[in-house]
Amino acid sequence: MKPSQVILIIILGCLLIGIMVYIYRINLSAHDSNPEIKRQMRQENFDLLDQKSWLVSDKTLGRSWLNPENIEVLDGILKIRMPSNTLEGGEIVNREAVTYGSYASRMKLPEAPSSITGFFLYAPPDYFYEIDIEIHNTKEGKLLLTTYANGEVQNEYVGKLGFDPTSDFHTYRFDYAADRVAFYVDNKFILEWQDGFPAEYPMQLMVNSWYPNWLEGTPTTEDQFLLVDWVQY
Repeated sequence: MKPSQVILIIILGCLLIGIMVYIYRINLSAHDSNPEIKRQMRQENFDLLDQKSWLVSDKTLGRSWLNPENIEVLDGILKIRMPSNTLEGGEIVNREAVTYGSYASRMKLPEAPSSITGFFLYAPPDYFYEIDIEIHNTKEGKLLLTTYANGEVQNEYVGKLGFDPTSDFHTYRFDYAADRVAFYVDNKFILEWQDGFPAEYPMQLMVNSWYPNWLEGTPTTEDQFLLVDWVQY
């Protein structure tokens, strides 16, 4: 084989390797980025509860009264109290209506079996505009991911976190774009759906902890707290 042919083969081989690496990186990054959601993210560190940005709910949800007195910010942490011997909970709602973007929160969950913590986008009426991360407030770490559109559940996932969410802080995130909704826990990709979610409809970001009707409704014997370190949106 002539030297020129050897050089040509080496060059073609390098080009082929480069193309393969490029395709691999594109496929890998598909789960971590999307041009539709690239915008300046804000981070709420809860140095205080900014009432210009956040509403505190006062309503009934499931078995729970979302009592405003259960909401407190202390030492840079949002605390949502689940009072002992009651089925009360709490909720904050971001005032801004948002659409496509990346939404994340670092949270430590209360140990309050038969209740759940939610981090989600929502707009009324029920079952039309909603993208949910919900976690059972137990050591077992049951994870629920759901999207609603057109008056019903469109996508649903039930799985295990693989850790005790009541023992430490963890990061829960979803990316919402025109062509997909993707979910992550501690920056680990869980799954994505490419249809069955609201199409660029303004929704509000919410964080809550409460007792739904579809669980037993057993109160705790001691106060428990959902602790939220920060929220990005």
